[in-house]
Amino acid sequence: MLILTAQEKGIALKKENSKKTVFLEENRRIKIITKSDKKIIGNFTILDNKTIMIKNQEIAIDSIETITRHSKFSSIANPVLVGVGAVFIVFGTAGIIAGSYGVLLAPLIPVGLPMVLVPVISNRHKSKDWEYQIVN
Repeated sequence: MLILTAQEKGIALKKENSKKTVFLEENRRIKIITKSDKKIIGNFTILDNKTIMIKNQEIAIDSIETITRHSKFSSIANPVLVGVGAVFIVFGTAGIIAGSYGVLLAPLIPVGLPMVLVPVISNRHKSKDWEYQIVN
């Protein structure tokens, strides 16, 4: 069981089979995906030891499938990065296919790949890998 000494309220996430922990303080903007595939984005507040509230919706901590930090900056930047990365990958691939001087566009592929992959796979704390605990 994860125990924090701080007086802050929030959600403590502990990675199973590891010592890695993440603490999401109350009123932080997060994205929740429930086990029933419902997506909810907003600032959360703690109701009790087993329940949080986002946008007037009560969510039991054991009904959460994934928790992701979701700042307003990431809401804007992630789609932009994915779009630009995809364009780089398409132009790099088209350059390779075209041949001749088009091959000069090939270096765009390794630049575009992280721009697409990092926003898509980062900061996802899935319940199968992480233990969620509300800290009051």
